[in-house]
Amino acid sequence: MEPDRDHLGLYRLKSAKMPAWQIAVIGTIAAAIVITLAVVATGVFLLVFPAILLLDFIYRRTRRGRVRPARRSDTVIDAEYEVLPPDNRREP
Repeated sequence: MEPDRDHLGLYRLKSAKMPAWQIAVIGTIAAAIVITLAVVATGVFLLVFPAILLLDFIYRRTRRGRVRPARRSDTVIDAEYEVLPPDNRREP
């Protein structure tokens, strides 16, 4: 048998032992990155969202008189419908 396989023929996984202080440092760095991304995303949201609302308000105020009202025929769907009884259904 090859040395990197066990008696069932499966590969063995070797794990490196890390000191507790290295795990703590890696966890602290990961937490700092997550917190930084959350703060940046919140800041972008707080800057962009009011700007979008302001632009929407300006757009709606300037287009008030130019919006084409819907014609009566635009809202009516004209078709012929057929109601089938439950026992006489057609297959599609």
